[in-house]
Amino acid sequence: MLKTFKHHTHSMNKITVARISLLACAALANLWFAGCMPGTGAPSVPAVVTPSLHPSGSITVWSWNIAAKSLMRLIPGFNKLYPDVKVNVDMTGAQMQTRLMLSLACGVGAPQVSQLQLTDTPHYIDTGRLADLTPVAAQLRNSFPDYLWENCEKNGHVYAIPWDTGPCAVFYKRDIFQKYGIDPNKIDTWADYIQAGEEILRKSGGKTKMLPLGLDSLENMYLIILQQVRGQIFDEQGRIAINSKASQEALAIIKEMREAGICSDVQMFSQEFMAGINDNSIATYPSAVWLAGTIRDTTKDYGLGKSRWGVFRLPAVTKGGLHVANFGGSVLVIPAQCKNKAAAWAFIKYALCSRKGQADQYRNFDLFPAYLPAQKMPQVTEPDKFFGGERVGVLFARDISKISKLNITPDWAEASTYIEEALSDWAANGMHNRNFFGNLEIRMQRRLGDSISPQSLSYSENNG
Repeated sequence: MLKTFKHHTHSMNKITVARISLLACAALANLWFAGCMPGTGAPSVPAVVTPSLHPSGSITVWSWNIAAKSLMRLIPGFNKLYPDVKVNVDMTGAQMQTRLMLSLACGVGAPQVSQLQLTDTPHYIDTGRLADLTPVAAQLRNSFPDYLWENCEKNGHVYAIPWDTGPCAVFYKRDIFQKYGIDPNKIDTWADYIQAGEEILRKSGGKTKMLPLGLDSLENMYLIILQQVRGQIFDEQGRIAINSKASQEALAIIKEMREAGICSDVQMFSQEFMAGINDNSIATYPSAVWLAGTIRDTTKDYGLGKSRWGVFRLPAVTKGGLHVANFGGSVLVIPAQCKNKAAAWAFIKYALCSRKGQADQYRNFDLFPAYLPAQKMPQVTEPDKFFGGERVGVLFARDISKISKLNITPDWAEASTYIEEALSDWAANGMHNRNFFGNLEIRMQRRLGDSISPQSLSYSENNG
């Protein structure tokens, strides 16, 4: 059975819709693969991309939200280099990935270029219906972080190009920190962060919480902290590895946050979540760089020339630990059925593999460049007036090469669903940590059919 994942960099309020659509898509795609006549779903054109000095023709790109808008804005610059290529960006919305999977399954109807979430990419690669980009992209390997690139490959072949990435930090309200005497530079670990949150809660008379962390956000926070202690859901061979000391460390920190009373129990991107950006009910938002765009759009301070917002590094689990993690990211792919792969590749290369193309998308839409050379462009390194003149891009780029890669498998979608459900039940029913991951591991094994990794705590207990 084909399986996919949820999550999106640019449209986090679509998480639940995306997950449902993708899982439904997987089932529908199975029916199509099973029902097609032999050969009807196979690509009728070569599936390997080769470059062209003078590409021409029309291409359609499927994308959504601000990601699509950023691509549209690149078209004039692209056409200066490739005047014979006409680009149409289709903002197909929440059903895009469902439609793409069905198009791949039947070998017709797919666009020339499509956006995917990074965490969905291994599943789509697994269909065998994406074009092989190796001849044109292999030399770009060192221009992207390992934690992104390795999830775009299979058996040494490249099938996707990373677009943006989601390095994490903490967005905070300067006026609240100043009012209650909190110095963000002294917040080094999550223990420091929780202590600062308790002080803000006490001094505000309980009116200001430190962070939004509702039941639907627990998995996101868990994955962020898990990366900081180099934990995994699956091992390198795709076996279940969630029952680990690293997972226990992450869960313990989340439990401490919730027991301290510093969490606002609001759903991500709900009305209450968005209202917290403008009022004093929430002091900080630990998240990825792309949240800056949401903050800019929501707050009224920018137009008034104020500098209420600031950013500080993600707290580490322990002193000397990692201050980085990734949350989100997307890629562009070319379906194997595409008949104009040269033009499709020319557009991908301009948008994702050029300094200016990537840097402009960060300046205009807060899409942080996955292309490493672009992270040194002035558009990324310049002071940001909205954040009080901080060099926010430099902060997010710091130590990006140290981000721990998560092993994303075709089973990630279902696994993510079980993890989110289990964490929600855990939080709603007393937060009992004992054997939490052991029980979750067994459930995942039964549902996914995957074996348990020798790295698992239960494996070592049962085979010790």
